[in-house]
Amino acid sequence: MAKYTQNDINNLQKHGKTDWKRVEKQTDKDIERAALNDKDAPLISDYDANNFRPVEQMRHKLGF
Repeated sequence: MAKYTQNDINNLQKHGKTDWKRVEKQTDKDIERAALNDKDAPLISDYDANNFRPVEQMRHKLGF
């Protein structure tokens, strides 16, 4: 996991390639549509989301 300071984040926002004005204009519908059309990151079902187990719990159960 990467750790960033507030200064790092500010620099990334200023000098990154993200069009933040465009991002801020997106509606919830726009975001949902983009997520549904992203074939590289399929959405998980409500069932799967509700049945995830914390990593620590799984590691303990598997003996890691």
